[in-house]
Amino acid sequence: MTVEEKLHELETASYFGVLRYGRSYTNVLYVFLTFPLGLTLFIYSAVCLPLFAGLSFIIFGLLLLYLYLWSLPKIMVAYGYLTQLFVGLPVPDKDYTPKIEGTFFTKAFNALKDKRIAKSLLYTLFLALPYGTFVFSVMTFMISLAGGLIAAPIVYAVRWSQGLLLEWWELWIHNLPNWAEVLIMVALVLLGLLLIPAVLQLSNKLAIWHARMIQKALTR
Repeated sequence: MTVEEKLHELETASYFGVLRYGRSYTNVLYVFLTFPLGLTLFIYSAVCLPLFAGLSFIIFGLLLLYLYLWSLPKIMVAYGYLTQLFVGLPVPDKDYTPKIEGTFFTKAFNALKDKRIAKSLLYTLFLALPYGTFVFSVMTFMISLAGGLIAAPIVYAVRWSQGLLLEWWELWIHNLPNWAEVLIMVALVLLGLLLIPAVLQLSNKLAIWHARMIQKALTR
């Protein structure tokens, strides 16, 4: 079984079992990092590639294009080590030195023949930013939902003490006995607490899936 095919320990963790893994919490930070890193990689490739490709008819442009292509796999290796640190999936090819044949003037073009460089280019241009944006949106919603439910009794108490309750909410909940109001608040808190493992499960799945994407980009 190859590195990419091995199951991560968090992929087999039970619903509440994820709470006892330290990586469940580092994965939350990791998936949030995919957005700024993805944006940075996209800007880097979207600016450099067309600019240097347009200047490739001169020697200086060829040099810049070569340096850009040379930098892509180096950046992906650094990303791979970040993935290894947070998620725990190893970098599949630590000795990452693309073998590019040809003279100095043809290396910029021959570099495209290295599959890892092509996959790194594909990732930075088309996958990094959309994935980071999707993950950031989903995780922000889930964490906000869980936090809002847990904090519901505090928010209700503060707004009630200041007379700031919404009219429809006030009419509905004030028609209930006090014990029912307490039960509703307790239920909201419990629901929020039950969502915490769901948030961790989701972040683990997203982090592992993204880590395998990085691994594939670094595979010869």
